[in-house]
Amino acid sequence: MMAEPLIITREEPMKKGQDVRDMLNKIHDDVNHKKDYIVTLSNLKTETSMNTFPDLSFGKENIQFLNLTDHSVSQLCAKLNIGSSYIKKCMPWQELAITNLNHWIGETKDRDLMIRSYENQCRAILSDRYKRIDNDVIATKGINRLLDMGFEIKYNYYDTDTLNITAVLPKLEGEIEKDDIVQGGVTITNSEIGGGSFNVKPFIYRLVCTNGMVVPEEIGRFYAKHVGKKIIDVDEDTQDEIVVEKMLDKLNYLKDDKLFENIFEKMRESKKIISSSNDIVQLAKEHNLSDSERAGIFERLGHQYGDHFTYDNYSLANALTNIANDEELSDTRARFFQELGGQIIFYSKANAVR
Repeated sequence: MMAEPLIITREEPMKKGQDVRDMLNKIHDDVNHKKDYIVTLSNLKTETSMNTFPDLSFGKENIQFLNLTDHSVSQLCAKLNIGSSYIKKCMPWQELAITNLNHWIGETKDRDLMIRSYENQCRAILSDRYKRIDNDVIATKGINRLLDMGFEIKYNYYDTDTLNITAVLPKLEGEIEKDDIVQGGVTITNSEIGGGSFNVKPFIYRLVCTNGMVVPEEIGRFYAKHVGKKIIDVDEDTQDEIVVEKMLDKLNYLKDDKLFENIFEKMRESKKIISSSNDIVQLAKEHNLSDSERAGIFERLGHQYGDHFTYDNYSLANALTNIANDEELSDTRARFFQELGGQIIFYSKANAVR
């Protein structure tokens, strides 16, 4: 069974992201507004606020007041072993939410927690074993090393809590088919608030349409979980130093020609794997794609939703990664499609992706 020829009806260039200098300036300025505390759970108290979420207070002599966020409320509820959905439904009546939270603070086994703040905002409530691997160190050392190695920065994103740096090395070049040239690179992501591990993964950049694809984590990946030793004094904590040095070593490995030639060959092989439009429908269900996202896949394959046709996995991967280029998508959602495209390449069938 032969796949029908791919007809891309809408090509969008890769998202521009943030200017690297502006991003670095913002990262380094934010360091002055971030502060961490080690606090005993029983010393926490929620109080009425003029904002959507209550304030969190702690301390004995110099009492600190931080406004909770949707994210930190969820984390506080997790520490108290209560459901966050009910508490959030109570927020229009803050006193009800506060009564519930303070009750469970008093009823929960006491332990130390790490509170991460930005100015007067409580951005995260974490374990006192949370290993801080922060964006300012990653960005400064990572970008400097990438530039020294000859990488070209293609995308940057930073939002106080999360970081994404993506770069390619032009010499890591391969031809998937005639005039379809791709370049190898690296993508670095991190969360400071418990949203995921610190990750370094291979990245593929397709020149013909500037699509970007994240290679699955099993291949050439380095990651570090934010779990370490118990922290007594946040000012004395230096656990991140060894992790960042390991990252820099990993970047040296990710410029290896053989690693990327194996990746390029896998991409060539994906052109021989034929699937049907029914697999796209199944894929959309398994990954909870929206109607517009699902229609976008069909459109990029030259069809309308409901059409029956066959395609090769390389074409599907490119359709997915092209959706990631939509400027209206959040960084997180764009990253999802770049990773999903990579999974399609490195699994034999579209409906085998999990």
